[in-house]
Amino acid sequence: MYKRDGDDPMNKSALVLAALVLFSIFGVFGMPKASAAGEVVIAVDLAHGENPKGLTDLTYKNETLTEGMLKVLTDYTFVYFGDAKYEADLGIKNIGDKITYEALKENNVKILVLGQPTSPLYPEEVEAIKKWLEEGDHVLWIAGDSDYGNGPKTINFVNSVLDQLGLTNLRLDQASVEDPVSNAGAPYRVVAYANPWDDTPKRDIIVQGFEHDGAVLAHGPGVVAWVDGVDGSGDWHKLTPEEKPENTYVLIRSTGNSVIKENEDPAANAYTAGEQGEFPIAAAQIIKLEGKNPSVIIVSGETPIGGYEPMWASVYYQKPLDGPKVVPNIFKWSIEMTKPEEKAGSSTCGPAALIGLAVLPLLLRRRK
Repeated sequence: MYKRDGDDPMNKSALVLAALVLFSIFGVFGMPKASAAGEVVIAVDLAHGENPKGLTDLTYKNETLTEGMLKVLTDYTFVYFGDAKYEADLGIKNIGDKITYEALKENNVKILVLGQPTSPLYPEEVEAIKKWLEEGDHVLWIAGDSDYGNGPKTINFVNSVLDQLGLTNLRLDQASVEDPVSNAGAPYRVVAYANPWDDTPKRDIIVQGFEHDGAVLAHGPGVVAWVDGVDGSGDWHKLTPEEKPENTYVLIRSTGNSVIKENEDPAANAYTAGEQGEFPIAAAQIIKLEGKNPSVIIVSGETPIGGYEPMWASVYYQKPLDGPKVVPNIFKWSIEMTKPEEKAGSSTCGPAALIGLAVLPLLLRRRK
């Protein structure tokens, strides 16, 4: 009795093997994978005097003005460092009362947000963040404040962390930005814009989906500057398109009507009170690491989460804003920047694919 070709177990094995080869080369028939909900983990620091405003709904007189991040950004998993009481209030996992490398690693944290710390980080916490960033493929967003009230202390805490990290030239200057024209009812309630510099790689990620031209609240913001040495040494400089550290890009800036103000001592290092122009409210430096994916450090003079009123706001004093678009767009952009650089001519249809295609006919040959 003879078997039909289709009944030959060798042919079935060959077909299975061929499918596996194609799958390993092209993925699901060359289509990009969809990100599973919760795949990217964002850790929010609440251990150094920050508050969780914006994670939950922003309200006024019991009216919800902006739905919170935890409701809106369902493609992310949020965790936090800080007091255990927030676990019940927020419904997210507490991963420690202080920042540790083990917690960052074990919880697969991709983005760490430090939003206006009002107390200093311990040296071992900064060392944990440094170790985590130096692994590559990670994002730190550290936000400060203006030099109004207790703002100078927050600016010092932020700059101290950046000095100890020794990875970026970006710093916050001891100054404030005000705008007499683009504001939410008062010059210190600055309405800035997610209008990245033209040389920003993959700029389109940041500017997509806006309804109000990328308007974002910067409530009494500080201003980003830079220093010669990543350890904080050397001269201070204004951050401009003509004068900037390598791999540095402004993501959010004020309008040309804005002015620099100085409220408290110490004096500013790079900017001068009274000067007018566009000023950087948020900037990022892509940290290149030998043999590893890049990490990204974002420094901003206003915070996406917490503060008096965070960037997340969608309206403030009747001024419509794009906060719930701007913040996640920056998250997406920063994640994209941690990917390895695309090499000219590289493709999934490279040498491995050619080998796979070459052996496929041999696998499919039928026994005679």
